Amino acid sequence: MLTLETRRLRIRFDEATGSVRELFDKAKRIDYAVAMQADAFRIETAGGTTSRFERCTHSISESPDGETTIAFEWVVAKALTVIGTVVASAEREEIRFFSEVRNDSEETVVGLEYPIIPDLQAITDEGADDYVAHSFATGLCVRNPSKHFGGDVGLRHMPYPESFSGASMQFFAYYGEGQGGLYFAAYDGEMHPKWLNFYKNENGLLEASFFHGAESMAPGTGMTVEYPVVVRPLDGEGWYEAADLYKQWAVQQLWCRGGPLSERPDTERARWLNEETGVCTFGMNAGHDRSAWIREYHKYIGTPMFHILGPDWVHRTQNFYNGVPGGMDDWFPTRFHPANLEAMKAYGDKYAPFEFDYLFGLNGADAELGRQALQRFPEEGALRSIDKYKFSLVCPAAPYIRELHVRRDERLQTEADVDSIYYDISANNILKVCMDESHGHPVGAGRQIAAAYRDNYAATKAAMIEKAGRYIPMGTEMMNEVFLDVLDYYQARAGGRPAAPLEMYNFKNLLMTGEAALIPMFTYVYNEFGALRMDGWGKLTEEIGSLFYFAAARTYLWGGIYELNYEYSPMEAIDGKENDPEEHYYIFEPRGYALSPERARYLGMLARMRVGPGNKYLAYGKMLRPLSFDRETASLDWFHYNCDKNFPEYNESGVYEADAIVHSVWQYREESLAFFFANVTDVARNVSFELDMKRYDLPAGSYRVRRIEGDAIEDGGEIAADEARAVRLSIPPKRVVILEITDKGLEDWSEDESVNRDPASH
Repeated sequence: MLTLETRRLRIRFDEATGSVRELFDKAKRIDYAVAMQADAFRIETAGGTTSRFERCTHSISESPDGETTIAFEWVVAKALTVIGTVVASAEREEIRFFSEVRNDSEETVVGLEYPIIPDLQAITDEGADDYVAHSFATGLCVRNPSKHFGGDVGLRHMPYPESFSGASMQFFAYYGEGQGGLYFAAYDGEMHPKWLNFYKNENGLLEASFFHGAESMAPGTGMTVEYPVVVRPLDGEGWYEAADLYKQWAVQQLWCRGGPLSERPDTERARWLNEETGVCTFGMNAGHDRSAWIREYHKYIGTPMFHILGPDWVHRTQNFYNGVPGGMDDWFPTRFHPANLEAMKAYGDKYAPFEFDYLFGLNGADAELGRQALQRFPEEGALRSIDKYKFSLVCPAAPYIRELHVRRDERLQTEADVDSIYYDISANNILKVCMDESHGHPVGAGRQIAAAYRDNYAATKAAMIEKAGRYIPMGTEMMNEVFLDVLDYYQARAGGRPAAPLEMYNFKNLLMTGEAALIPMFTYVYNEFGALRMDGWGKLTEEIGSLFYFAAARTYLWGGIYELNYEYSPMEAIDGKENDPEEHYYIFEPRGYALSPERARYLGMLARMRVGPGNKYLAYGKMLRPLSFDRETASLDWFHYNCDKNFPEYNESGVYEADAIVHSVWQYREESLAFFFANVTDVARNVSFELDMKRYDLPAGSYRVRRIEGDAIEDGGEIAADEARAVRLSIPPKRVVILEITDKGLEDWSEDESVNRDPASH
């Protein structure tokens, strides 16, 4: 056995094979991995995947600063060698893995899976309090993966949204509550393609691994993974512990180079989006009169709204069932209905057109140029994705597409003076690979493809800003950290689960039972750096069920804005009338479900909280770990009819056990804290907790305590930065209470714009 040790971990390798045989926590006395026989690596070539090798050798070296390095070499075949390097120090917590493929053969290397940490053991008794927390679809936590993973359930070759094979960030954690755990991360600041895997292996045990895609898939070409894959111990403090570790690295990367959003000039942010917008609609028809609905919403909401209009504004077809535009002549002139534009302007609303960004219609304008620019994927068996990519997707690096992307939206800005632009089917849900080197990139080209998306976003935004003379925010379907500095917002749906489609569909059953849960992992790491989340997938109808109250409250308390969605089903009926499916871009089934004034008022209450006393925290603040208190649950019914009629969940219904009190904690700069509590039930609820100020990073001194509910503000006296006290709050039915700790006195309150902002004045 070959052994390396960090301050807490001991890792042992089989001397003959180089595979991991043991991973042991010396401080916690926990055997995380105990393997008898396992793969040391897996290399994928054009001929298939293998872990076999002809010969394994190793060398050991010591550095002057006390680091020990073991370098393994596996001769896979003549002129094809895999190298794995492992570095550890007794003075540090982490084990670092690097890898390389040397290829002087005629073989084509597709990628390398390394490291592989096999046969992970249950940490708590029978895994009952074990969790895997992964950045899949911005954050997923699964309880007892030893029990629930297997077959098609796991985190490997993940489906939509692609990002890093579904991961919006480059880390995950496996931990036992209160016991210990492991943190896994790739510290790659240059956007290389990779897959972050956690799944059941052939031994029926959990396994963690990283697969690295080759940048150039050509015979005789090798690959080098220069960034470290890091493994380090955890104390079992929940997924926040791992996210705190990752954040230390992440906020130093290029996508955070602009600094916190609150500190950027108005030339680099949209205040109306982050400070004034209370509610978002998505999919309302652009080319037909929907002004009656806009007016009806504004009877209740009380803030400006942001409307991501449907795709039916282009010159030729852009819909969900039989056509998308090709070249410029398919897009222009535009067909925005003037009644909608006038209504939105009257209320101070903003809008963005919906574009199928990288889908190209091959039967329309510039069809031949589009065919030449098509993104060519590997053969189906080598896709490393559950998704099959049957669409006519175009490569972002193709010169024609680069030019079209800028020219199209520059003209859109000139012709329609839009407030924003929204891209569907774009960088965050397309595999970063293209096999057509005629586009000016090598075969494969993962990092170059990601860079091309970034360049296209940046160049297009710059052109739109120049035409508009003001900042034009840009949004996409879903999010990936590497685009954080070029995108301003994103659409998600998981916050509406189980009454929502798409992301996390492969964990649908576990989500419905509560064994899996959405977690605000992306927000926790990145909220203060931008990218507003629009989530909820809701409607203002009684028929969708009482889960609406929970989904809406959670969306806001997790820093987002609730989205009313009209893509696959009608708008709420007003005076018995709903929109006609023949005027829509998807042929939905009529429903006749009326708009509920009570639900609209509830959403308005949350929206006003967002742009009022909660704004500086939710828009610009740092999310902190939640308080510990007794959590009651509520049985909330739901009905899901807003999805493709061919989806298996169409017209499903059920009951979901949700937290009766939605809760979050936020900090604004080094000035103040806010503890949010939203009661999503029909009865008053009490919460009791210890408020220990020593947990928070505020300067020494005394702070004012305030209870805020709507427009009501109660003074709670003073609390010192080193004080702890017991707190008991009563939360009225379907209301939000904010407990704020601030350095402002009551005399300063009237000058606080975040509380006194009048949305109707904008």
